[in-house]
Amino acid sequence: MKEAKFQGILPTHNDNVSHDHPLKEFTTLLLGAVGLILLAYWLLGFAVDGAVAHISPETEEQLFAKFDLPLADKLVDDPEDQARLQHLTDQLRPFVSVAYPVKVLIFKSSMANAFALPGGYMAISTEMLAKVKSENGLAFVIAHELAHFHNRDHLRGMGRGIVMTALAAAVTGPNSSLSRLLAPTSQFGQAQYSQARESLADQTAITALNGYYGHVGGVDEFFTQMIGMPEHPVLQPFASHPQLKRRIERLEQLRVKNGWQVKAVTPY
Repeated sequence: MKEAKFQGILPTHNDNVSHDHPLKEFTTLLLGAVGLILLAYWLLGFAVDGAVAHISPETEEQLFAKFDLPLADKLVDDPEDQARLQHLTDQLRPFVSVAYPVKVLIFKSSMANAFALPGGYMAISTEMLAKVKSENGLAFVIAHELAHFHNRDHLRGMGRGIVMTALAAAVTGPNSSLSRLLAPTSQFGQAQYSQARESLADQTAITALNGYYGHVGGVDEFFTQMIGMPEHPVLQPFASHPQLKRRIERLEQLRVKNGWQVKAVTPY
């Protein structure tokens, strides 16, 4: 009798082995991670906004009193200019419903910029002062930053930035290649939120300008000065600010809608 010879064969189905293409698996994993991060960011973002709403200006000042200003080495000592800016800021505060003092700082920079800082500080660059040609144009910039204080955007942005960084690290690991791949996604979420807050601040600022001067002359002065600066439409969804031309168009639409007048501006 001939002895039977055993011949092993692989099973036709194995639950421990994926039959999907590796690229399909990677895409599924990537989309799942992106969805998880965006959902968590959306939920935690509301939590951040809720927490910020309960931080009073007094508490904010106490929290950041011991922190060094990020521009300390670039501050410009110009008492006359600073006094003028401070006076204009104090005059505009009631029109933006900011009841607490905001201290203006001037810092040296080749970039035209202004921003709200935690602790009740508003920073305005020397290049910004060179760009604006009228008091009205400068008033719009100041009112825009005051709107960020009123809406607590400077704290919201900081909190959401921390949340996004923590989420990406928690899901993929701080140094993983997937974390680096997901970085644009996190920037997109933060940028879209930031653009919305910038548009809201523009709307508040033009309203304040009309309330203070009785007209909105000079409202688009700074943006018009900046036209021609590099802006990449493809990268716009990841930018922190809306496009300049779009901001000018929205301001004009608000002016027409509310019937606000445009009159001569006051030289700065």
